[in-house]
Amino acid sequence: MKVSTEAEAKIRRALRDNPGRLPRLVLKKGGCAGNILVLLLETPDASDSFVDINGIRFALAKNAVSFVDNVLIELKPGLCEEIAVKVADLSTCKCGKSFRLS
Repeated sequence: MKVSTEAEAKIRRALRDNPGRLPRLVLKKGGCAGNILVLLLETPDASDSFVDINGIRFALAKNAVSFVDNVLIELKPGLCEEIAVKVADLSTCKCGKSFRLS
């Protein structure tokens, strides 16, 4: 899992304002290709795994663990500064967020 410098800064700001919560990666149904990974700021689940990246502890939902090696978290430019989660090496749609599972 890689986190861009800009996304890391935004995550650190969010963590300061939300003590006790962690960035949590979760696989959900959605997007035009059928599946999407989302990064939520919430209390970890008892079944989560954890990974530390640049001093930030990320929770990984059980259904997202197998994707962690191919994930890029970056800040999508624009007025909303949305954090985007992209998965490399999978069949994605044109937006680059949604992907198919074989």
